[in-house]
Amino acid sequence: MSLLDDFDMHTAGSDLDTSMQDDAGLMDMNLLETADMQLPLTATYDEEPMITLEKVEYKPNGLQYMAVCNEMLVMALNNNHIIRLNLESPQDLEDIEISRRSEDKIHKIFLDPTGSHLLISMANEDNYYIHSSWKKPKLIPKLKGHVITSMAWDMYHQNSTTSVSVLLGTSRGRLYETTIEATEKRFMEFMAGGAREQVLKQVYCLPEPAAITGLRVERFPPSPSEATKFFVLATTNTRIYQFIGGPTFENLFSNYQVNPSFQELPGDLQRSELVFYAKHQGLLRSFAWLTGPGIFHGGITYGSQNPGDTVTTDTQLLPFPERDSRGMPIPPLSIDMTEFHFLILYEHKFIVISKLSGQTVFSTDFVPRFRGLAHDHTRGTLWLYGEGLVYELVLRGEDRDVWRQYLDKGQFEDALEYCKEPGKKEKQDKVWATQADHFFQLGKYSMAAGFYGKTQRVFEEITLKFININERDALKAYLTAKLQNIGKRDATQRTIICTWLTEMYANKLNQLHDANQMEQYADMKEEFRHFLKEYKDHIDPPTTFHIISSHGCIDELLLYAALIEDYQRVISHYIQHNEYKKALSVLSKLGQAHEDLFYQVSPVLMMHAPYDTVNCWMKASFLDPRKLIPALMRYDPVGHPSSDGTHQGIRYLQHCVRNLNNTDPAIHNYLLSLYAKQPEQGELLDFLRQDETFYDKRYALRLCTKEGKLEACVLIYSAMGLYEEAVDLALKVNIELAKQNADKPEDDDPLRKKLWLRIARHVVAERRDVKEAVAFLNHTDLLQIEDVLPFFPDFVLIDDFKEEICKSLEDYNRHIDELKTEMDEATHSADLIRLDIKDLRNKYGYVGAQQRCEVCHYGVLTRSFYLFPCQHVFHADCLVAEILPLLNAPLRVRVRDIQNKLATLQYESTTTRSAPAREDSEGGGSSSTSMSASTPAERLKSELDTLVASECPLCGDIMLRSIDKPFVAPDEIDAKRSWAI
Repeated sequence: MSLLDDFDMHTAGSDLDTSMQDDAGLMDMNLLETADMQLPLTATYDEEPMITLEKVEYKPNGLQYMAVCNEMLVMALNNNHIIRLNLESPQDLEDIEISRRSEDKIHKIFLDPTGSHLLISMANEDNYYIHSSWKKPKLIPKLKGHVITSMAWDMYHQNSTTSVSVLLGTSRGRLYETTIEATEKRFMEFMAGGAREQVLKQVYCLPEPAAITGLRVERFPPSPSEATKFFVLATTNTRIYQFIGGPTFENLFSNYQVNPSFQELPGDLQRSELVFYAKHQGLLRSFAWLTGPGIFHGGITYGSQNPGDTVTTDTQLLPFPERDSRGMPIPPLSIDMTEFHFLILYEHKFIVISKLSGQTVFSTDFVPRFRGLAHDHTRGTLWLYGEGLVYELVLRGEDRDVWRQYLDKGQFEDALEYCKEPGKKEKQDKVWATQADHFFQLGKYSMAAGFYGKTQRVFEEITLKFININERDALKAYLTAKLQNIGKRDATQRTIICTWLTEMYANKLNQLHDANQMEQYADMKEEFRHFLKEYKDHIDPPTTFHIISSHGCIDELLLYAALIEDYQRVISHYIQHNEYKKALSVLSKLGQAHEDLFYQVSPVLMMHAPYDTVNCWMKASFLDPRKLIPALMRYDPVGHPSSDGTHQGIRYLQHCVRNLNNTDPAIHNYLLSLYAKQPEQGELLDFLRQDETFYDKRYALRLCTKEGKLEACVLIYSAMGLYEEAVDLALKVNIELAKQNADKPEDDDPLRKKLWLRIARHVVAERRDVKEAVAFLNHTDLLQIEDVLPFFPDFVLIDDFKEEICKSLEDYNRHIDELKTEMDEATHSADLIRLDIKDLRNKYGYVGAQQRCEVCHYGVLTRSFYLFPCQHVFHADCLVAEILPLLNAPLRVRVRDIQNKLATLQYESTTTRSAPAREDSEGGGSSSTSMSASTPAERLKSELDTLVASECPLCGDIMLRSIDKPFVAPDEIDAKRSWAI
């Protein structure tokens, strides 16, 4: 991000070769201008420069140091002032004075990653702290006597508003741990040592004292099995130290008090620097250390390192790019790094070098003198600063050519990772092609085939390469990879490749089988089966069946047939080889979509495996049992008897009738025919006794007659309502059966008596046993002794049934007495009713003078009224109006008609109806009108009373019945429509 909002863009040569002009003041708020420096060759892409230097037209006089973190920019001037501003609001610059003494000099400034905490180290060994919310710095007495040369911020628990934990490196090679407080109150406590945890604590001293020029602390990724673990990198001008341990800094450094390990690069460089790169503020990924011999750099790895181990990896030494007239390397002023480049700053030159290739990708010269680099790791911005000048370094797509550099180094996976738009597919194709050629040259043909399959190289060219060297397996791998990368729209190419692969798989299986390489044969077989499953939709079925069958791969043939749902081929194969259970296993897994196949193969399966076939049918509830009758007729219970003697046809049909509730007459008729042919007729009789039957009774009667099932015929006659035939036939089988059928016509007593007489005649005629015939009368109440006497022969003596005759006479006498008693009781009840009616006529009630009508609430004595036993009283017209809506349409019409007729009669009459007579009406809905009114008017009034005053409208049944009536009657629909809005 630029220092201010407005920029004027200039070319690299416009201002960079001119001297920077000094301003009288510390700052100039004029508009800013930038200088764009375009990279030659590899530094540009689609005419957009990868690296641009944007000059800031703010010229701080005496700029010594600059730090940028989280959009907070801080500049240290040689007059002991600090310029601070937030880049998000650059117009609000703050000029903060650190010291007024001219002999004081700012040695270095340290800004934390949040941009909130700033530490200023002075050359006179004073140290100041200032928070982003403060306007004045605070002296830190505890740090008096120390020149801070490096600083590491522990960001794990940092809070910009409270405190931050830090490690301090001094010019004497000592490391201190402390916590800096942000609030002024707690800061003063810190200075006074008020809190134990805030005390400045020395945690380590280098064995050979030297200024600690670089310092970084980082936590290892958290582990549930380990406590907190740190690593600390510390550098001097010639050495780099690594410390690993925890969970505190004190514990960490306690392991290195004696003979600490380090790497040493001798040299006389006095301005060593240690810089790092972390992607998106994550864990550190790489480091670079400016030393005398060059730039020592490498990666950082996190693992299970212990004290004494190292976290650096792949370390290398990059020589300085500039040399003097004698050819000696010239150390730079400052260095920094990005993900893929080293940034190297000289006093009058700025160079960018690729990490991967080591080549210079950008270089430009300056006339002004630079002092250093500043890197905002939080926001990813880079800055160059010098005496009176500031540049922002803008990187645009620095990874644009990384893929090519990785490719040149043979790091193919990394190259693929950085293939990005534009031209991503072309870049990936280039990487895969190069990788494939690489493996092909190494003789790793299968690996090469896989990558060739991802490229757009000519198909014929690649296939011929493998055919010419007789690498059939590699060719197969290439075809497979090619198949995976062909678009779905290229159906023809996919089909051709699939066909070719099918032939290769089948041929390879035969080769392995003939060579008795059974392990490889099993693996190849599994691979072929997986191929068929994955590409079944892209293979031509007739061609594939021909290829597989010609190579004798029967299992694969059946698998492919099952995959494309050609189950008829699979089942037919098993039937031809008498593998009926396998055929049924396949059939049982099919659904309703293959219903016709069930009907097609069931006759054969029922002949050879009836039990399993029926089990299969019973699982397939979607089958139509009627269409399975031909298969059931092929069943031979004698040739294929079941272990428990169950007839399989009957078992299936019973399942249909009982479990599936089948009502098809054909099914019921066929089941009945199978029952009739069984030697035992228990199941047949149970079937016929069912309450609901669907079989053809005439067919059943013919069939049972033919098979001699007389008892079944009796049941069928009875079901048909032919009770006489049923009783006649039952008498030939069992007299008890005849008795049961004689009682079946329950609603036809004459017929029942007739049937019992037939049974009696049979008993007398066949048995010729008078006593048994007389005892027969006890089985029914329809026959008396006189009914059966005509059946006895003339020679029978009366003594044999004298008792029965006497008993019959006694029953007659008893019945006559009962009738007399009932008549007497009826006469007595009639007398009581007459008395009640007489009393009812004389019943009366009281109406008070103040009593009001229940409807209109006016005095009830003002006009004719009705008084009910419940003491509710209504005016006559109010009662009619109240009752009328509760009556049905015909009754309402009748009430209105009566009212009209009464009005006409009243008009025509010369005398007026007596009002007191009506007022003396009694409750229960009756007026003074006599029950035997003789005039038309009285009869009409009596009828009206019956219609409207039969019960109280407030507490009678009529009110209860009105609860479920709609508010709008059906004949009032027009009124309802009139309410519509």
